[in-house]
Amino acid sequence: MSHLLWEHQPILWSDIQAGICKLTRRQGADAEFVQHLWQDSQFVYSFHRHAARIPQDLKELTAILEKEFLYTVGDNRALHWIVRDRQSKPWGLISLTEISLMHKRAEVMMGMLPNAPTGLSAAAMLVLFQFFFKALKFNKLYSFVYEDNAHSLKGTLHLGFEVEGRLRQHVLDPQTGTYVDLIQTGLLAHDAFSPSNFKLMRRLLA
Repeated sequence: MSHLLWEHQPILWSDIQAGICKLTRRQGADAEFVQHLWQDSQFVYSFHRHAARIPQDLKELTAILEKEFLYTVGDNRALHWIVRDRQSKPWGLISLTEISLMHKRAEVMMGMLPNAPTGLSAAAMLVLFQFFFKALKFNKLYSFVYEDNAHSLKGTLHLGFEVEGRLRQHVLDPQTGTYVDLIQTGLLAHDAFSPSNFKLMRRLLA
């Protein structure tokens, strides 16, 4: 299948749901929630410390998100979803960025509100594994974790990612004004469905 045909598959815009988690492509109707997230300094600091500012005007943000929703992977090499519980209440974001159709890999980023239901973060990542590795047949997910975010690193490694390297003093922390290391982690398709992840899937996605 050519890249052009692949980029227009309906599955790329469809909801992805299993067990306690539902992922919906981010769009204009999500503007109020996205605005709420960006007003939460704790969320932004955990998700992306250098996240671009978003418009304060809700109509302007709605238009931007609606345009984003219509993009193909070839347009901006990214896919963004809202993470919801089984009642469709939104709790966070999960994104694939730097998507490479040639190398079948992408960077994953996830940010959740601190009061999100127990297990929802893990469930969202496991749902993404099924979509990314099985439906799209990609080969590798990777992520960059701030060295001082021990909770995020622990959760990432628990799902099977392996540490692939350390980028020393790679980014400037906007709050402290100090340079921090980034830990690069990676997960290959054949490691995503380990016995421990299958056990989690049976508990969270059944």
